[in-house]
Amino acid sequence: MLACLAADDWDEEAAHVLGRAAGERELGEIIDRYAPGLPVPSVDLVALARSSTTPAELRDELRLDFRQFNDALASLGPGYSPYSYPDLHEQVFGDFVRARSEAVLDRLRERYAVAAHQGEDISGYAAARGLHDLQPDPDWLPRFITPSEEAMRSRVQEWLRAHGADDDLERPTGLQPVDRLRALNASALDGLVPTLVPLVAAWCRRHAVQTPAGWHGAVLLECKSLIDGTGLSDLLLLSEEQLLDAVGRAVGWPVGMPHAADPARLGLTDKDLAQAAAPSQAPGGSIGAAPRTITIGDNEVRVGRDQFSTIADIASRSIDECFLAQSGRVRLDTVAGLPQPRRRGASPAKPRIVVAKMPQTNEDQRSAIGLVGEVAARAWLLRHYTDVRWRSGYAAVINDDREASDGLGYDFEVAWRDTTRLYEVKALSEPSAERMEFELGPSEVDAARRHARDSRYRILLITSALVPEDRRVFELPNPFSAQGRDRFRIVSRGLRYQCSPLRKGRHANVH
Repeated sequence: MLACLAADDWDEEAAHVLGRAAGERELGEIIDRYAPGLPVPSVDLVALARSSTTPAELRDELRLDFRQFNDALASLGPGYSPYSYPDLHEQVFGDFVRARSEAVLDRLRERYAVAAHQGEDISGYAAARGLHDLQPDPDWLPRFITPSEEAMRSRVQEWLRAHGADDDLERPTGLQPVDRLRALNASALDGLVPTLVPLVAAWCRRHAVQTPAGWHGAVLLECKSLIDGTGLSDLLLLSEEQLLDAVGRAVGWPVGMPHAADPARLGLTDKDLAQAAAPSQAPGGSIGAAPRTITIGDNEVRVGRDQFSTIADIASRSIDECFLAQSGRVRLDTVAGLPQPRRRGASPAKPRIVVAKMPQTNEDQRSAIGLVGEVAARAWLLRHYTDVRWRSGYAAVINDDREASDGLGYDFEVAWRDTTRLYEVKALSEPSAERMEFELGPSEVDAARRHARDSRYRILLITSALVPEDRRVFELPNPFSAQGRDRFRIVSRGLRYQCSPLRKGRHANVH
């Protein structure tokens, strides 16, 4: 403390004399000699030091400058470490950025809208819009307990300039609101793609041209994923020509086929369209049997493996900005009295975590709910990250991805800085409630165990998967990691967890 208060007058000799003080009276005399003009009498300073549990507590009692105090600690040698509060910096700066995220995004949009209009590369926008690399300045740590607003504003402005954007955080933008642009572009795509599907089939049939493989899957889902994932839908109102170009990039375009959605321009007749139309067939079952369906929003759709592409496209239409804007952050409560998994027989076996079954649904319906959850998860991940790869068995069926498999133990790979995050998706038709359960199969348990010591493996829990207005996303830690180890309970019917979603305006406990 004296090294901070005496500043330039404090040296090794003074420290040596202080260290040899025989008692508090002599200590007070030394303080008066080397550090006159203290904010409190030397006797009171000694009393404060005696009652303080840490140097930081004494620093706060004396209201000393944080940076000056840390400089003094550093000057005393390796036995003294400066104080720093990185978690507090991250929290305060994160709050500052979130409060100005609309203005920051508008400056980025203005910067890249011109490039989008000219058909130039906008990958920089997709990488920047998540603001992931907008972090507190490490140089703040020895200077501030919490960074000043001036320092935080300068940091954000410097980041904007590094991206070639204007750094004015107060000026309103002349662009349309981003939510409005996204909604208009999504609506236009919703109308265009169903029109294109029969046109492409008819044109390819007439000209004996092979239909690109992407047209046999979930066409609308892939097209939406492209315009949203690249950030194109944030920057401008897309014309039909630009939408057609995006469709071609997403699912491929038949060789030689004009970029048009008009049958006359494509030289197609009503007979061509009728011949290309596939006959509608009900899935298996006896005549008169009630079809197996699920309802996504207001749309009832048949279930079954042959309906995966249709289900995925309908699910993609149901995803709104309220869902995509969710942070996914949760706080998991500690589970008291964590029980041990049950073992049967004499030989120990690896416990399997199972789900509480839903007796009202059959296997096809459960598969369809899982697919809806993954479609929603994919859209949410693409909004937050630039490089997302769908790796589950659904991708193997819909996209004919031979490298995708449920045996991997996770559903998505997400490139993040210098590593890859692995996301396993769990979808529930029920809303978030006081008790929630989900299943981890053998391959998922194996993957989670392999990554127990790192933070790569995550779980995305999607609740109310079939009800767009109630759909929620929760990003949970690996149950076998240090962050999740005491926050999940293995029960006879599933893996039960407790958490409190940290979302603005919503404070619900989930168990």
